[in-house]
Amino acid sequence: MDHLNKPHHSYLFVPANRIERFEKALNTAANAVIIDLEDAVPVHLKVQAREELKQWLINHPEHQVMIRINSKQTEWFNDDIALAQIENVSAIVLPKTETADDISTLQQVRNIAVYPLVETPLGFANIREIARAKNVQALMFGSIDFQLEMEMQGGYYELLSFRNEFVLASKLANIQPPVDGVTVDFKDEALVTLETQQAKNLGFAGKLCIHPAQVDIVNQVFQPSQAEIEWATQVLAAVEQAQGQAVSLNGKMIDLPVISQAKKILASA
Repeated sequence: MDHLNKPHHSYLFVPANRIERFEKALNTAANAVIIDLEDAVPVHLKVQAREELKQWLINHPEHQVMIRINSKQTEWFNDDIALAQIENVSAIVLPKTETADDISTLQQVRNIAVYPLVETPLGFANIREIARAKNVQALMFGSIDFQLEMEMQGGYYELLSFRNEFVLASKLANIQPPVDGVTVDFKDEALVTLETQQAKNLGFAGKLCIHPAQVDIVNQVFQPSQAEIEWATQVLAAVEQAQGQAVSLNGKMIDLPVISQAKKILASA
């Protein structure tokens, strides 16, 4: 698994009460595995799941994982955040993040990377403040819960303006690009591909996955296309040939932002 110093593309959830699935998730192509103590675990199993997860983490120091704990508004939060003390917990996914103070509580336990999951109207209203909080790695969009809270109908396009704000808030805070929410119908590969491409087009760097079948699709979409690689190669070749003179490609001027974009594409390829 990659370190947290560059954006991930695919984040795969695995229920915390299904320990037998941990290794399988870690053996997929997912850039990061999120062991989920929140939505994936029934209420009557949350305490047991936490204790079993704690023991698994201690017994498997070779595995770096992220953990989605229960939100600050729940009775399980204080005990959940204690898991951040375990060294192979690389980051915390904080559901229903609504203020920067929600994040600062985690930092009292350990100086650890945080992925705020913004999925309520109040959280969205404070998104720029949340993005600037200490140790925030990237924002995550809890699009399903957010849509329900907002009593919105429809699908992707109805949330377009909100997704734009995630990208803008991330840029203003100088953090990694945001991570888009899940596609619930994991069997519909065309839909997963479409929604991942839409997220990429908007400036998101990754997507949450609820099934291993989604991982390869997400990774593939976020990789530069052959056309993008060819364009970037042509841009840098033209710049090199110009030797510091003004240069254009296919009738379009090549300036520093264009050169920077070309370098990013080739680096990620």
